[in-house]
Amino acid sequence: MFQLFYYPDNASLAPHLLLAETQLEYTLRLVDRTSDAHKTDDYLQLNPAGRIPTLVHNDLVLFESPAICIYICEQAPEAQLMPPLGHPDRPLFFQWLTYLNNTLQAEFMVWRYPDRHTTHPDGIEGIRAAQDARLVEILALLDDALSKHRFLAGETVSACDFFLFMLMLWCGKLSRPLTSFPNLWRLIQEIANREAVQRVCKIENIDITHFKE
Repeated sequence: MFQLFYYPDNASLAPHLLLAETQLEYTLRLVDRTSDAHKTDDYLQLNPAGRIPTLVHNDLVLFESPAICIYICEQAPEAQLMPPLGHPDRPLFFQWLTYLNNTLQAEFMVWRYPDRHTTHPDGIEGIRAAQDARLVEILALLDDALSKHRFLAGETVSACDFFLFMLMLWCGKLSRPLTSFPNLWRLIQEIANREAVQRVCKIENIDITHFKE
């Protein structure tokens, strides 16, 4: 049995989507960020970084969303959400999962929390504007990549696409709308229409109706 410590519409969403997609047996453990539950002693014993998500499986305790995603894929190889060893798409899978986490998500966090990245309050709006432009460049790069393949890591869906879907839920207030990236928008809609995704978003109370139009 897998236990996913999560908070709705957080970095735990991608692992949650994969657990549902793979049909692995799991339970959810809510970590209420609004009451700083991720900073309590009990949670810090599981995850000393004090971040969400954390996955517990048997004697394993694992944190960091991409690592959890990879682990879930390896536990359900029949779902084929990660190219197997030796497959030509496997390097692309790791390239894009790393890029989404280290570049897109990292840049997004600066845009979302600019006050954490300056000691001068007058500079906050400048940081946000610069990050908006940077995020638009990243989305354009992803849109171009998706003009060459149906999915990020090739012609079959992978964990990368679910991770990207999670991040796109957070980018709705950028200066350039997601609908202006045709290939990216196509992928978002395709993922949004998967039964497992709809089920998870209902559990987490995430409205994805605008992605299914």
